[in-house]
Amino acid sequence: MKRPTLLTLLLCAALPAAASTTQPFAPSYLTVKDGAEAELKHFSSPEGCKRCHPRQYAGWQGSMHSIAFIDPVYQAEAALGTKETDGATHNLCKGCHTAIGTVSENISYDASTGKFGGFTTQGVAERGVSCDTCHSVSATNIAQTEMGEHGNASLELATDRIKRGPFDDAKARGHKTEYSELHTRSEFCANCHNVFNPVHGNFPLEHTYEEWKNSDYAKAEIQCQDCHMVPVEVAVRVADEMKPVKALEQHRLSGQAARGGPVRSVVHDHGFVGGNAVLAPLLGVEGGEAHAQEATKRLQTVAELETALVEADGKAQLNVTVHNRRAGHDLPTSLSFIRQVWLEVVIEDAQGNTLLRSGTLNADNSLPADTVVFQDTAVDADGKPEHKPWKIARFSVENSIPAKGSKTVEYGFTLPAEGHYTVTTTLHYRSFDQSVADYLLTDSVTVPSVTMNRLTQRFEGTRLISSDNSL
Repeated sequence: MKRPTLLTLLLCAALPAAASTTQPFAPSYLTVKDGAEAELKHFSSPEGCKRCHPRQYAGWQGSMHSIAFIDPVYQAEAALGTKETDGATHNLCKGCHTAIGTVSENISYDASTGKFGGFTTQGVAERGVSCDTCHSVSATNIAQTEMGEHGNASLELATDRIKRGPFDDAKARGHKTEYSELHTRSEFCANCHNVFNPVHGNFPLEHTYEEWKNSDYAKAEIQCQDCHMVPVEVAVRVADEMKPVKALEQHRLSGQAARGGPVRSVVHDHGFVGGNAVLAPLLGVEGGEAHAQEATKRLQTVAELETALVEADGKAQLNVTVHNRRAGHDLPTSLSFIRQVWLEVVIEDAQGNTLLRSGTLNADNSLPADTVVFQDTAVDADGKPEHKPWKIARFSVENSIPAKGSKTVEYGFTLPAEGHYTVTTTLHYRSFDQSVADYLLTDSVTVPSVTMNRLTQRFEGTRLISSDNSL
């Protein structure tokens, strides 16, 4: 099926086009506890936290959270939204990408920078989703949302310098502490990892939390933190054993959450690694390469490939099944109309002649029209293909693979008259299409893809001779 060219990347939600850039920033569902005034001085820098929490800082540095505001793709897309909607997309974008900058009203837009303009802020607000962003969260504002669900930065931040977290007996030396049950659950993450378009009936543009909520992981009380705040090897065990981290035997995650603190049974990492292996190295930030490597490792443990060959009257059909074994949400998730998971299938006879080829990238790094892509298709109110978030009204096709689910694709080809032939089936991932980078970024960047899995098999007729699942 031919897919429309992707020209834009969503990293923010939309507000009605009637809003104006002359209006002050309003944080939408993002509020400040007790209606207090919020200033940058009310929030700590990550370096201040590093002194007592070096492990957590090392995990966060170079993560997608740490570059949430300076990410050039986000900056370009947010600026384009501002330009095309007269500033209406300001608030829901910034509410998650720099919550501190939003509540302190410390963000400036300059239409003369970049392709579409650019945003600047200062101090801790520029550090994206920093330590204090999360540990200043005092509540979720789900009761105030029109969606009746977490999302669109439905967070309450406190300016009282009390750090909230998962331990009910924490006694810090440099600040006050408070136990927060919310920090232990997926509902905490849901406040930014659900994104709704209020222009079109609060259509869920991004619904990672909803995908988890309807999965076997949620039924097993496995939270987002159980997979995204642990090393890859532990996340694999969580998915295979279907147990939260605390229920795993010999998880080896005990240690001190802070210098001088007591030994905890579980100390979580703070890298929050997902599938993006592109942007942090692109920016050259400290820790970026390490995060890219971790993202690649995660992608290469998530899915499995299975094939079956059927023959009739000299015609063969290869059935390829992709299993989502270890993602606690859909594959792909997040911006499921932008993220690309696709199959590449190459069949060659013993002489190296190609019997079938599908999904091999073109010379310009684009996907061929007949490529099978696991991706949702977005359309506007008139049903026309659309990838600008402020115009998306619904998904006309939903083709992601649910948690613990699978999808099968059929490929027909002609069997060689004699001899063996080789079938190479590869599953690829990339965060966005090449056209996104070409359209949004000022510098020329070739968007890399990650090989998630590969299955190389030799057949004679329909008889399997050998199989190799190594990358």
